[in-house]
Amino acid sequence: CVQRVDRLSSAASPSLRGGAEREALLGAGAGRARAACMFFHIPIERELLLHPRLLGPHVTEHLKEKLLATVEGSCSGRHGYIISVTEIVSQTKGQIREGTGITSFTMKFNAIVFRPFKGEVLDATVTKVNKMGFFAEVGPLPVFVSKHAIPADMTFDQNSNPASYVSQVTDEQPVRIKPESEVRLRIVGTHFDANEIRAIGTIRDDYLGVVQ
Repeated sequence: CVQRVDRLSSAASPSLRGGAEREALLGAGAGRARAACMFFHIPIERELLLHPRLLGPHVTEHLKEKLLATVEGSCSGRHGYIISVTEIVSQTKGQIREGTGITSFTMKFNAIVFRPFKGEVLDATVTKVNKMGFFAEVGPLPVFVSKHAIPADMTFDQNSNPASYVSQVTDEQPVRIKPESEVRLRIVGTHFDANEIRAIGTIRDDYLGVVQ
């Protein structure tokens, strides 16, 4: 699901959370179906600097190459993780900085971004397990699940190799959460920095936990 957003509200600041933040990113009038999406197609503006030796008949190609190398795979606290640039809309005329010859251009482009929200259910890969809980990744997003957000029937087994959380409530093979396990979790909190997004999750709910 990729939701098109034609206008990014100025209210979509990192200080907003949950539904209010989602509505700010989507714009006024976002419906329930639109709110279920965490991938967005949005317009972004970015300043690029070019060295004088790159100025010339191929300046547009150099700007495109630098834009893709700079923004794809990067993270912005305002927009989220920039997955892919889909279209370069426009570029301004270059402005030469006095004394250096460096030229600045303002690029406007559309991109697909990934931005998680509180309450969303995601599939993640476990990367580390310890007595405090476990760490997992949802693509580029790091998520921590505390031991208090793990079902009570799962206990930490420090003697196993690797260390894991084990549930033995059934007569079948014990269910383990260990590095490289696939788990389904719910986002309960997010933290936004200028260049990073981190999340806290839980598997202590119906239909969450190890994906068999």
